[in-house]
Amino acid sequence: MSLAKNLKHLRQIHCEDGCLSIYLRTNQASTDQQKGEWKIRLKNGLKKLEEYLQASDNDTELKAFQKLKKQAEAQITDLQPAMPKAVVFIGSATGEVQLTKLQVPVENEFRWERQPVVDQLETLQATYPRSGILLIQKTDVIAVETSLGEVEEERTYSWDIETEDWKEYVGSGSSENVGAALHRDQFDDRFDANQQRWFKQLAAKIDKRAKDRGWNSVHLVGSPDQTTEFERQLTFKEVVVVKKNLAKLRSHQIVDEVFEPSA
Repeated sequence: MSLAKNLKHLRQIHCEDGCLSIYLRTNQASTDQQKGEWKIRLKNGLKKLEEYLQASDNDTELKAFQKLKKQAEAQITDLQPAMPKAVVFIGSATGEVQLTKLQVPVENEFRWERQPVVDQLETLQATYPRSGILLIQKTDVIAVETSLGEVEEERTYSWDIETEDWKEYVGSGSSENVGAALHRDQFDDRFDANQQRWFKQLAAKIDKRAKDRGWNSVHLVGSPDQTTEFERQLTFKEVVVVKKNLAKLRSHQIVDEVFEPSA
């Protein structure tokens, strides 16, 4: 389920006996998390909520909370072998429970309300919308689709000199024999001479995919001359040129660099 659909669903939940919402930073690369500080935050955050409910003298809510507390602790702890950067746990006394793993940061938050607390999820949706990143390397263009900092899909478009068309591969693989019929220098010269026309062919494919997949924006990464030319061929309105050299990075690292908050 996409975040937009999930948010719509969560907003409709109302439970008189309570809903538990947990936002927890668990990034193991962070200096304040390398010793498992998230475990302490989780324990303390849940303890404060439990103390509050004990003081309110509402046995029904307390029992509902204690049940959800056990589920939250178990599900979050089970993630330890491959802990994401953050987790969001939302559960209701009626039995609805969901755990969301995120590769983007959240602020630690523990809430017990009549409805799920979704403010941070709404902010994340606005900050990290479904987008496309195009790493342009002349005759190869890697398209990374991302949402909430996650790589959802990766495709590679490689120019085939024999068919004079872009071959599409799911994943990062591409043809290594694109210049089989010509020497590499001759192939490069021919591509340079026809770059505008051939980029226009691929731009049409990207425009259609961006529309079909609901991209919020397209981010172009590559040399200035290639990104400028490719941007000129796109009809998509929200285009951002990223002035960074990301050619040697893996897809998830490219996503991190493109959406890295400005200093």
